[in-house]
Amino acid sequence: MVRVMASPELPQAEVEAMVRGYLARVARRYVPLAVGLGIFLLVVILVPTKSAKQNSSLQSFNPGSSSGNQATTANGTTPPGAVASGPGQSASTPSGSTPSNAARSDVPVQGVALPAAGTPGVARSGVKCGPGVKQVPWSPYSPPCVPQFSANNGGATSPGVSNNTITLVFRRTNSAEEKAAFAAVGLAAPGTDDQYLYDLRKYLALFNKTYELYGRQVVVKDFQGVGDNLEEDQGRQLQGAQADAATAKSLGAFMDITQSPTLASTQPYEEDLAQEKIITIGGLGLPRSWFRQYAPWEYSVLPDGTTGAVAAANALCQRSAGLNAVWAGDTLYQNQKRVFGLINPENPVYHELGNELAGAMSKQCGATMAHREEYAINVATMSQQSTSMVAQMKVHGVTTIICVCDPVVEIPLSYNADGQQYSPEWFAVAWGDPQGRDMSPNQWKHAISGEGTTPPKAKSEWYSVWKLAAPGEEPKEKYTSIAYYMLNYTFSLLQRAGPNLNPATVRQAAFSMPRTPRGDIGAWSGGPEAYSPSTEGQIGYWDPNAKSNFDGKAGAWISCEGGKWFPYSDPSAFAPAHTQFHCFGK
Repeated sequence: MVRVMASPELPQAEVEAMVRGYLARVARRYVPLAVGLGIFLLVVILVPTKSAKQNSSLQSFNPGSSSGNQATTANGTTPPGAVASGPGQSASTPSGSTPSNAARSDVPVQGVALPAAGTPGVARSGVKCGPGVKQVPWSPYSPPCVPQFSANNGGATSPGVSNNTITLVFRRTNSAEEKAAFAAVGLAAPGTDDQYLYDLRKYLALFNKTYELYGRQVVVKDFQGVGDNLEEDQGRQLQGAQADAATAKSLGAFMDITQSPTLASTQPYEEDLAQEKIITIGGLGLPRSWFRQYAPWEYSVLPDGTTGAVAAANALCQRSAGLNAVWAGDTLYQNQKRVFGLINPENPVYHELGNELAGAMSKQCGATMAHREEYAINVATMSQQSTSMVAQMKVHGVTTIICVCDPVVEIPLSYNADGQQYSPEWFAVAWGDPQGRDMSPNQWKHAISGEGTTPPKAKSEWYSVWKLAAPGEEPKEKYTSIAYYMLNYTFSLLQRAGPNLNPATVRQAAFSMPRTPRGDIGAWSGGPEAYSPSTEGQIGYWDPNAKSNFDGKAGAWISCEGGKWFPYSDPSAFAPAHTQFHCFGK
């Protein structure tokens, strides 16, 4: 780990503890999209454990429905998961069905019919529309082109929507521990909220000019929260999250886009936003059941954890189970069939996801876990826990460790394996090239994960569009790609929702999204319960000598199979079945 200097006010041990705690939360809640999206990463993008507060009305509200549809209660109020009926709105309908006329985006507003996507005409972006033409030419994730709209848009179709604006909000961070950690890690830390919002607004101006918002413009209102996001992460000081969600409502929010490198969005905050009936683009790595429970308010650019567990099982069953552990460092293991062991956090969410992964492998290919270890996400005890976990894996003859792990515990695990002269294969979570360099090189040169090669910056979509949005400038925040893909998805939903913009039409837009061509982060698509558009990932291996496209330093994840993309939900896509992945140059 990096050694940092203590300030005169803080002892060295305390500063390092804060830094480690901060880095753990950074990596477990958001790996920048610029460094790739992978199958094993998607299993375990670690987020806060279930918040201590649970709203009873949300818990009881139609838990079996993906739509969150519910009639008004006896006292005349609408449950948080429901879409209130009113002017320009209608109640939600179940997933996969067509909303009522008031909720559909293709229904006439004030008697004016909308042209279908692909209708001849000129779009706001200047492109000539036609079959197969995108709204903007610079992104495969763009919705289909529609001619420029000039009719009456229906005015205030939903809270946070007026005849000329759509209000999005961003909560700024408010954590003393985080500020100390930022100061301590220096260049390794994300930039400031000001830097991130500067970059985001550059993209915003371009998107407002080019996407069809039916006479409206998106405005982003940022505010200083009273909640402490790192305390909320640990299930404490939850009243701050509630107060900040109320502030978002008072600002007239239709949607919250706080998920960012500075981590002010938390699971408790997002749940409180749902309580206030505000749509959120967040919910990273949480089980599909959580999205279903809080529908129609929660969406994510990244897939839910349930999708990740299924994808991991598909990869392991098709290309690993029943084959020799050829990537292990121990020659004895290389010449015997794989014996799997699983490591995951002990909190309920990730215990559930570990169960889903183990169950899917057992059902699909009869593979079982010879041993399973669960650990507490507690930086102070991770080294001690790792010593025991490694010992147990070794004694149970595990050749292949499936590490559904946060980025911090992987470090002592790898070095404890060295100390115990244990050299298995690692099917690990990739947390980006810089974190990979913190691992024991003896262990990580036997590691495979769900992260491929990072695209070169100059060829990345997010950077190419940045040069359109801000000619002659460089991004102020190193993780600006997060802002880009967040807004890309958001504007796609807003355009597809149509002029009758409300939570029901946003949900319909998400679920009915046509499959896009493949871009830097795979292909996007809608479908039943498509709370995220992401559909596919890559497999990669660690090369300690490879030059990273992310920062130009030695040590990088490199794509296996020539950079092939694997659809998460299709086992047959991992063909040829019962053959080793082509990794490590083999």
